[in-house]
Amino acid sequence: MKKTVDKEKHLLVFSAKWCGPCRMMKAHVWNDPAIEDKLKAFDSVNFIDIDDPKNKALATTYRIQGVPTIYIVDEKGTPLSTENTMDVNGTLNFLSQNE
Repeated sequence: MKKTVDKEKHLLVFSAKWCGPCRMMKAHVWNDPAIEDKLKAFDSVNFIDIDDPKNKALATTYRIQGVPTIYIVDEKGTPLSTENTMDVNGTLNFLSQNE
C-alpha cells in the first residue's frame, strides 16, 4: 500500500506591537485551547513583527498593507488562504481550511 504524502502547511501571522487587533488576538485567540489544538496541524506557526527590520523583505513579499494579516501557505510559501482580524470562532474556521 502506498503512503500518501501530505503537503506541508505553514501559518504566517503578520502583526505589530502597536496594533490593537493584533494584541486582542494574542490575548484572546492564540491562547485559546481549541486554537492551540488546531495549530498542531501546521508544520510551523510563525508570528512575524512587521516593524522588525529583519522581517521587512518577508512583509514586502506577502504585500502586507495592514495587520494583522494571517496566511496559510504551502511548502513553497504559496498562499492557500488569507484573513485578517478574527475572534476564536472565525479563527477556528480559518484554520480548518485546507485540511
